Amino acid sequence: MHIGPYQLKNNLIVAPMAGVTDRPFRQLCKRMGAGMAVSEMVASNSLLWGSEKTRRRANHEGEVAPISVQIAGADPAMMAQAARYNVDQGAQIIDINMGCPAKKICNVMAGSALLQDEPLVKRIVEAVVRAVQVPVTLKIRTGWDRNHRNAVRVARLAEDSGIQARAVHGRTRACGYSGEAEYD
Repeated sequence: MHIGPYQLKNNLIVAPMAGVTDRPFRQLCKRMGAGMAVSEMVASNSLLWGSEKTRRRANHEGEVAPISVQIAGADPAMMAQAARYNVDQGAQIIDINMGCPAKKICNVMAGSALLQDEPLVKRIVEAVVRAVQVPVTLKIRTGWDRNHRNAVRVARLAEDSGIQARAVHGRTRACGYSGEAEYD
C-alpha cells in the first residue's frame, strides 16, 4: 500500500485513538509489524498547541516513518494551519478526523458531526490539501445515523479534493462503538 511517496510494509494500520496511540504505543506497534500507526488527534485550535498534552502529541522523536498525525476541528482555515503546524513538527502524513463520535468533539461540529455538512467537509479537505506538501488522509464513519449514511459520497468528494487514502469506521456516529460493524 502506498500513501503518497510512502510504501507501507503492509496494510495493517493502527487507528488514531485519543488516550491510546501515544508515541511509545505507536513505536511498539510499528516494531511489532504495523505498516503505519496514526497519532492521537491534535486540535486545530492554535491556543491549545502550547499545552503539555499537545506538546507530547507533537513529539515524534525516534519514530519510524511514515509519521502520521491526525488533526480535528471544524474551521477550514484553522485545519489548514494545524496541518502546517504538524508538518513543521515532523508529520509526514496528515489525517483529518471526521470519525470521532465523542460528544465533546461533535458538540463543536468536529469529528463525525462534520458528516452532516458535506459542503463543509469539502472546504476542510480542500484547505488542508492545499496547505501542505505531504499526503492527506481522511477518517470517517458510515454516516451520522442509520437514516443518514453518506460515507460513499464523502469518500468520493474527498478523493476528488486530493485525499490520498481513506479509512472508514464501519459504524455511524449514533452507533458509537457498539453493535455490529456495517460491511455493506
